[in-house]
Amino acid sequence: METKDLNVSFNKSGGTAGSGGMTARVIFPIKWIREMDITPDDRKLKVTFDGKRIILEKKNKG
Repeated sequence: METKDLNVSFNKSGGTAGSGGMTARVIFPIKWIREMDITPDDRKLKVTFDGKRIILEKKNKG
């Protein structure tokens, strides 16, 4: 298991988002993305939030 401290980026939403709308993103190390076999063509994730933790899992095709 590998652990890293990462930052969350916050940006104002555009388009039809309401006033004050924001989005948040986390950039993950590409090494982790490759090890999970996530590609531009196969990038769906299952994301679970339990109130304290966010868990990302690659979603199986099918």
